[in-house]
Amino acid sequence: MKEERVLVADIGGTHCRLAMAVRASPRPHLESERVCGTPRGDLVDVLRNFLLDVRCERPAAIAVAAAGRVRRLPGRTWVSLTNAALNVERESLANLCGGQAWLANDLAAVAAALPLLTTEERQTFGPARPSVDGLRLVIGVGTGFGVAALTADGTVIETEAGHADLAAVSAEERQWLNRLAPLGRLTADALLSGPGLLRLYEVIAGQSCQTVDELLMRQRKHENAALKTLTAFSTWLGRNSGNLVLSLGAWGGVDLTGGVIGGLGDSLDMQAFRRGFEEKAPFSADLAVVPVHRIAHSQPALLGMARIALGPD
Repeated sequence: MKEERVLVADIGGTHCRLAMAVRASPRPHLESERVCGTPRGDLVDVLRNFLLDVRCERPAAIAVAAAGRVRRLPGRTWVSLTNAALNVERESLANLCGGQAWLANDLAAVAAALPLLTTEERQTFGPARPSVDGLRLVIGVGTGFGVAALTADGTVIETEAGHADLAAVSAEERQWLNRLAPLGRLTADALLSGPGLLRLYEVIAGQSCQTVDELLMRQRKHENAALKTLTAFSTWLGRNSGNLVLSLGAWGGVDLTGGVIGGLGDSLDMQAFRRGFEEKAPFSADLAVVPVHRIAHSQPALLGMARIALGPD
């Protein structure tokens, strides 16, 4: 498949990212990258139009990452997106290209990309820690909250850990969750996400905020509620990340990714994150040496799907 072009896609709750991938060294090359809104109803038309635009009538294969659980039955593999009204079926993808098709969870695709990322594309978040072998976590914070893992031997593990119940530790956190109780069962996805950040601000401030950018503007103006919200969000994200390390034995490290992680920039409070991450006696010392990075590559899921489709160089 050395000369063939492969269509790769990353379908999130808000955005749909597309590219053509070709084999290259030391990693696949992405070209004709495009970002558009996630369609409602039918993905195939979006993919077909993209192929027409890039003048590739029949790609060698199609590899799609989607933000939801991959369900597998004999003769059918599909994803119903968690935060968008869209179904993606592997069989429809295969019909479009006339060849092989892959369908994976979006965070699993990022996990597949980890071995290909350069040092510059994985920025240390907090104190630098030596790299160690072992299970590594990818935690995505965007329209939703997602988790995947990569084992030491390169096996990707898909999870739906974002839909586990969210725990409160302090009395104040319990008060916030009580105010959110009318929403129903509260999960990590409901609070540790872009929409969740705005929900948290509303219960802390007693007023709404329409966008994350507006919240950051209020933070820059030193509004107390905005400052408190971002500290609480960072602490909760760190605590939940540390819980996942303990649950899965991910002593090899944590990589953070997603639109919210990138959009918050320095407003994601590293000290509050590490405090929540490490305060877990009797394993505080163990967690203190676990490295945490933020992924700076612009399209890690596309890179991961290219690696899955094209295989090792």
